[in-house]
Amino acid sequence: MAPLEALLYGGWVIRRQFLEHAKAVARFAPVRPSAKAGLRAALAFFVPTVVGSALNLPGGLWLAVGGFNTSFVDKGGSYHARFRAMGGTAVAAAAAAVLGSLAGMHPALAIPAALLWVTAWSFAGVYGAAANLTGNIAATTFVIALALPADSALGALESGAALLGGAAWAMVLSLVLWPIRPYRPARKAVAACFDAVADYAEAMSRVAQAGLEDTWQALMQEQHGRIRETLELARTTLTATRQGRGERGRGERLLVLLEGADAMFMGLIALGEDLESLGPPVSGPVADPRAAVAVALLDCANTARDLVRLVQVEGHSRRPRPEWDGRAVRDALTDLDARGLVTRLERARLLDVARLLTEMRERADVALDTACRLPGPPTAGMPPPARELAEEASPSLLEPVRAHLTLGSEVLRHALRVGLTTTAAVWIASVFRPNHGYWVTLTVLTVMQPYTGPTFLKALQRVLGTVVGGLLAIAVASWLQDPHALMALLFCTAALCVSLIPLNYGLFTVFATLTFVLLAEMGSGDWTLATVRIVNTLIGGALALAGTFFLWQRSEEERFPTQMAEALRADREFFAVLSAAWQRGEPPAGAALAEVRRKLGLATINAETSFQRLLNEPRWRTEALEPLMTLLAFTRRFAAVCTLLASRRSVPTTPAVREALERYARAMDGAMEDLADAVLHGRRPRPLPALDALIGWNVPTPDAAGAALAAEAPLLQSQLERLGRQLSVLHAAATRRLEAAPRSTPEVQPSALNGP
Repeated sequence: MAPLEALLYGGWVIRRQFLEHAKAVARFAPVRPSAKAGLRAALAFFVPTVVGSALNLPGGLWLAVGGFNTSFVDKGGSYHARFRAMGGTAVAAAAAAVLGSLAGMHPALAIPAALLWVTAWSFAGVYGAAANLTGNIAATTFVIALALPADSALGALESGAALLGGAAWAMVLSLVLWPIRPYRPARKAVAACFDAVADYAEAMSRVAQAGLEDTWQALMQEQHGRIRETLELARTTLTATRQGRGERGRGERLLVLLEGADAMFMGLIALGEDLESLGPPVSGPVADPRAAVAVALLDCANTARDLVRLVQVEGHSRRPRPEWDGRAVRDALTDLDARGLVTRLERARLLDVARLLTEMRERADVALDTACRLPGPPTAGMPPPARELAEEASPSLLEPVRAHLTLGSEVLRHALRVGLTTTAAVWIASVFRPNHGYWVTLTVLTVMQPYTGPTFLKALQRVLGTVVGGLLAIAVASWLQDPHALMALLFCTAALCVSLIPLNYGLFTVFATLTFVLLAEMGSGDWTLATVRIVNTLIGGALALAGTFFLWQRSEEERFPTQMAEALRADREFFAVLSAAWQRGEPPAGAALAEVRRKLGLATINAETSFQRLLNEPRWRTEALEPLMTLLAFTRRFAAVCTLLASRRSVPTTPAVREALERYARAMDGAMEDLADAVLHGRRPRPLPALDALIGWNVPTPDAAGAALAAEAPLLQSQLERLGRQLSVLHAAATRRLEAAPRSTPEVQPSALNGP
């Protein structure tokens, strides 16, 4: 490449990267602001602030910090889970305040103490997301205490006691004064599942008559992962709510409803595969089966909306009576059959569509009956849940620690990275003594994430949000200095900053900067702290990025193949469960199917999340993204065909058909394993076997087994052909990934895989 061409290409890459990151910074999550959480956090923060100021209590800052941080931990759930999370965080933060204050009294101890404390609490992520949040709060509290040491050991204890007082107020506010019913989070989570199913059914109804493959593909990418995440969130919430509770009636009914939502989702996936495989819409003076399906899907969506209302607001006595099922499709098929306008295979597909609609209606009836009895006493007629939510045995306290004590562990690498970078920030603050130097350290702790892409994105949002918030603080301070008016304004901005966290972290930073800068200026009388906040944030952001890039960085380009291979192997396992059941001559077991579907859904979500992180990483060269997107998309397509195959109630068991199924299953298993291994190790996959020939599809002279399958089960043969087609696309994408030149970047939007 000539020097001028290289320079122009480098400029194009930088410009494209800048535009991608600008879009990521400004992107809003598709959720509503959390207004209640914002108001609760504002009350938890400002009531201790006002009380401490009015009564001249020692440790007024720690009262406010304890209230704010503890309210931030409250993520909903049962009273027991919320109390444990908030109480544990309060104790950890109080210990951090005491020890940090003591270490701050002796500068020689500050550096090693910061290294040990921050690294240890950053490593708390081995115990899950809740422990990670507690660890972050304990670390930030410690560095604040280091920067604001007490005058004596008694003063350090007073700081810890004040923090506990603020935390106690936040817990009283959340658990007593602002109570929620224990099962409300679980009911809302289950209702959200039916809401997502209704959205999917409505979208399917809109595209059912068009039948364009691209439309089905876009719908799948938009909906499937999002619904699976919603189901998993409901499952987690319901498990936490039921844990340790003696009452079983409402909890079991919610479990039945969750299973019903999952079953309706699986039915819609199978139905979509059948509809996509149909030919173009029928024209002329005959009933169009697609129109009947579209109407039934709209009615299905309405039924799901009814279930949302029944689950969210208990006590409805009138049970909706849905009328939709597969009869209209059968009537339209009879009309087409009488006129000779339908082939044998099309007839089998339409009958399968009618069967799926009827089964979905039956599941909806069970869910409606259960939802109407949700608030009442246990009833003998209530259907038992097909399976209990797995309550995983609690591992020993040291088991997760032992599992992650290796430099291959992302958690340990992140903990060491955060500990060293934070210690560097503490050293800078101790040597150069900048005004409010702990703002540098807090920025490091807030920005640094386990992965490079999210760290870079959060650094951009933090810096830009701080600049905007600082400018707003300068403007407000120039014309509004009345303490009472400022306190009213700060209450509103504090509520806003917490409310907007789910939408966009940059917006949270804008209002958080405005709130804390004005509050610090009121307390100190220094009305120039906005500039200090901006400069300190820039220093902290630069340190966080330096620590991320130079301390054991592992790019998402290295992680993505592993996640993608796991998703492909989950696809392989899904089909293996089906084929094993066919070889036994029986439908697959429901429990085994549910587990493998859940595993596949989570593996695919992990791969898509890894791809999104890859897009957010700063890259000095571009790469072909289309093969990666195709791998992700058709992993879901493969799973959708498997879901359709799993809905079959019977499989022909004649020796010839069984032979065809067995050899097809062996070939598919080997091809999928080779494909996953090729993606993982970056090699070219081996050529695919002739899958169509194994089942006698589109072969002039099929062998006896293929001919038997075509004669006895043409619909099954067609569905297996579709499965092989999805595998062919996956194979071609894995091959193109190796052949694509580094510069061949297609025009794709980073949001193309957004949805779930």
